[in-house]
Amino acid sequence: MLNPRMPARDPRTVSRDIPGIIDTVFPQLNSSLVGYYNQDCDTIDECKAVDDANIVKSSLSRAMLFELCVARGEELLSNRIEPDWEQNLRTAVNRQRKHFDATAPQKIDAIDKKIANQIGQNLHIGLRIISSKNLNDVAISPKIPGYNWISNGVGDFSINDTLIEIKCTNKRFSASDYRQVMMYWILSYINAIEGNGFEWKNIVLFNPRKNIILELPFDDLIYSFGRWRSKIELVETFSSLVADGIGERF
Repeated sequence: MLNPRMPARDPRTVSRDIPGIIDTVFPQLNSSLVGYYNQDCDTIDECKAVDDANIVKSSLSRAMLFELCVARGEELLSNRIEPDWEQNLRTAVNRQRKHFDATAPQKIDAIDKKIANQIGQNLHIGLRIISSKNLNDVAISPKIPGYNWISNGVGDFSINDTLIEIKCTNKRFSASDYRQVMMYWILSYINAIEGNGFEWKNIVLFNPRKNIILELPFDDLIYSFGRWRSKIELVETFSSLVADGIGERF
């Protein structure tokens, strides 16, 4: 239930702008453990990483280019082989405006389309493999429940109780990426124990730009990042921080 006294912020924004919440709940979420888990990153044989030299040629902001790539991937998921770039751009701009004060570019260049098409194809291939070729099981923008002054949000993709988050940077997954998905997990767990939904059991981090993929059970991350505390103890800490209005102090 949302607290009307606090300005609602979606889970992604809270994890990014107020990292102290997740850092307090999961005190072992640090660069050392992130590096340890990143050692298990793999690649997908059918995918090819995008050359960084092409990325720097794009006139779009990196965030806008990323959303354009995801929109193209979703288009392929829907069996729309021929790209509708105007619609893809509208989708990208609308998503950016949920988190940033985004301005729509006047146009997208040929290099932008080339990049978005390649990354979109990688995304489509990766999701097909993750779903064991049954793309009907892939949910786009799965709901991330809110709590107190944290509003509802959406993830990138999911398959049953596996959450799939897409990153499109030039490096491996960061502490910020892990912080975001741990925020998503704890909100799902609270929602589940309240009888309103289910708990995310697995996380897949996929970077279709670099062709890097990592799949982990959430329980492994909870155990190590949370210093072996029980899920209920973690929820109690989280609930206390949120109820205290920590968002106003950061």
